[in-house]
Formats: sequence, C-alpha cells, structure tokens
Amino acid sequence: MPALADGIGNVDCQQNPSAAECSVDVGVPGGPGGPGNGGNGGSNDNVSGGGSGDGDDSGQSCFYERVDPQPQPPAGAGEGAWYAQICLFGDGGSSRSLPVWMGTAPQVDLDELARSARARLRLPVPAIRTNPDTERADVLVTVPVWFWVDDSSWGSRSATASVPGVSVTATATPEKVVWQLGDGTSITCGQGVAWAAGTDPRKASPACGHVYDLPAPVTLTLTATVTWTVTWAGGGRSGTVPNLVTTATTSVHVAEAPAINTGLR
Repeated sequence: MPALADGIGNVDCQQNPSAAECSVDVGVPGGPGGPGNGGNGGSNDNVSGGGSGDGDDSGQSCFYERVDPQPQPPAGAGEGAWYAQICLFGDGGSSRSLPVWMGTAPQVDLDELARSARARLRLPVPAIRTNPDTERADVLVTVPVWFWVDDSSWGSRSATASVPGVSVTATATPEKVVWQLGDGTSITCGQGVAWAAGTDPRKASPACGHVYDLPAPVTLTLTATVTWTVTWAGGGRSGTVPNLVTTATTSVHVAEAPAINTGLR
C-alpha cells in the first residue's frame, strides 16, 4: 500500500530471529512512496529426526496497528493515520516497525496468521511400544511382533496466534504411522492396538504387526514416523496448512527361537 514519507525515504528495519532484514523506501518528500515488503523466515513442511516433536519456529504473521498517540500528519497528506507494522514470530518474539502514514490499515492476512499458529504447535515425539518389549527382551524369528504408539503421544494438539481483534487456532491431528522395520520392509498403520497381558503371544496384532524372518542374531533399527494433518479456524474462515511429521527410533534385537528337545521320535 502506498505510504507518504515525511522527508526523503522511510526506513523499516525488523529483527527476525530467522532472518534479519531492512527495507528502505525512497520517495519525493510529501509524495507517495513505494510499498515496503518485509521478508519471511524460511518455513519447513516437516519436523522430523530422532525425537524432535516441535513445530516450525520460523513462521511469522504481521499486521498494522494504529499509533496512539498520533504524531502530526506529514506535509500535504490527505486523510489517514500513522500505523506501525507488528510482526509475531513462531518462537514467541515480535518486532515493531517505524510508523508510516496510510489512508487505511491493511486487513489481517488470515492465511499468514494460520501459518504462524502452525509454527507454534508443539508435537510429542512418538512413544514407541512393542510386544515383545524390545527394551527388555529379544524378538524371536517367526514370532509375531505388535507395534503401537502410546496414548501419551497420540491425539490432537492445538496452538493459537492472535493479533488485535482476530485469533486463529491451528489443530494438528495424527493421521498415520509409517514403521520402517529395519529388515527392508515398512508398514503403514494407525495408532495400533496395545498388547494386553494374557493374550496368546503367537497371535498376530489385529492392527499393526510384523514377523521377522531373517538370519539371527541381528540388531535392527525400528523407526516410527507420525504424519499430522493440520487444520485452522478463525476470523470467520477455516482451512488447512501443510502437514507436520514427528519421528522416533529404537533398537530391535532379533534372535533365533531355541529348539525344544522333547526326547520323542
């Protein structure tokens, strides 16, 4: 939006933790200056890697706020007011620009505010559960293994970004888990079903399981990657933003099942 500069040039410097920027608009005194374009920090669609469950901290949302009290209008200016641009960053920081003279303040960009709310999401690392419990016992060749994600790291998570008069809430919901089993295979499941004490250990999982059949003993890496769909609502609108993912790993020790000699022929 054109701005009237009271003097030669208008300098707008903002300190973004992700990217420092400084835009300089130069115009004729009292005439319309060019629009200043602030830069956004980089945005990653995914969050992953060995136990990181945080949302993307680089998102930002900006809005204009009327300055109070109002300084004197610039020479030759028509109707309008002084406004300062406020930017909110994903890590909770903020910046405020020098005031500019504008006829009206730009409307809040709800899509940008939704991205800022997404950046504030804090997602849990997948809590991997197996039967047999791979942290305490070996997994036996040809014996079914159950996989699931514990309730503590499953379920929707929400975060809100607000500017004066408008709030947008982003909600992340776990959609699926991709298990990389360490033997070259992978399976895609939902949360999975927890194994219950007293269940026949030879019974396969009804939701998410695998049978290892390879030379043993061997130690493998088991990886669980959860995909979260992210929706938002606020300001009379709703929509979606890019998915997020969280990842966790653990070790699986696969051993041969010992033979039992009954003495019978």
